[in-house]
Amino acid sequence: MKFWGLTIKVNPLFLLVFFLFFLLDMMAEALVAFGLVIIHEFAHLIMAYSAGYKVGRIEIFPFGGMAEYSGLLEMEPWQEIRVALAGPVFNLFFALLLYLFLYSGLLKTNHYLLLLLQYNLLIGTGNLIPALPLDGGRVLRAFLVRSRGIKRGNELAIKISKYFAISGILVGIIVLSLGKANLWFLFFFFFIYGMINKEEKQLLYYILQYLSRREDFNRGLKIRELSGQVVDGSLPVKEAIYYLNPVKYSLFYILDLNSNIIGIISESRLLSSYFGQKDKELLMKDII
Repeated sequence: MKFWGLTIKVNPLFLLVFFLFFLLDMMAEALVAFGLVIIHEFAHLIMAYSAGYKVGRIEIFPFGGMAEYSGLLEMEPWQEIRVALAGPVFNLFFALLLYLFLYSGLLKTNHYLLLLLQYNLLIGTGNLIPALPLDGGRVLRAFLVRSRGIKRGNELAIKISKYFAISGILVGIIVLSLGKANLWFLFFFFFIYGMINKEEKQLLYYILQYLSRREDFNRGLKIRELSGQVVDGSLPVKEAIYYLNPVKYSLFYILDLNSNIIGIISESRLLSSYFGQKDKELLMKDII
């Protein structure tokens, strides 16, 4: 479905959940949830657009949605944090306003307003769980990428996300066996674990797309803060690219076996060597 040039795709799992709500005579709940998920994603879209990004598609999942941006937003930490937090902040702010209106008597309490309050709180707080692909997981990844680099930051974010998902599944099984929760809680964390695996499989593609875009950006570079990296000359180029600083321009000081500096490689030269050479086992000392 297209809306003002934006493609909105509904995941088959969402349709299954929607059908289950219908069978359980919970269509009002389903419609409220669907509407809030759409608005939540539009909050991300507006923030992304204000940062100079275009969103081509939004996909709706059973417990939220995911927007696809032009340019790899995931590898630009501060921008990702701003965009990721836009959705939960909207939901929690909406819930706060609704609560104040109901508490003050400006709005009369009814079933639908209570649904709005409850679902805004669920969507807002649920998305702050630090597990990919939830918004909290994207904030976590942004901080890790900034401090640990592209590869290590992403790998650690995926590992932490899996711990949260597995913990959620185990807790879900325990509380379900005690009759303290329902299947939705367990289904939520199974869904999150599946999405984490999907993120992990796409990681290399994301990184390569980011590096390609960064190579183009460096051609028009005027000024940028510098980051220095000291690396062994025997380090493969395909590994060195993961040490690029996501917010600074990198220079690599190459050491020989005696820890003497034998040359300096710029970020631009490193990227052109990586994309220009068929030999992916090329070492840093080979391109000095």
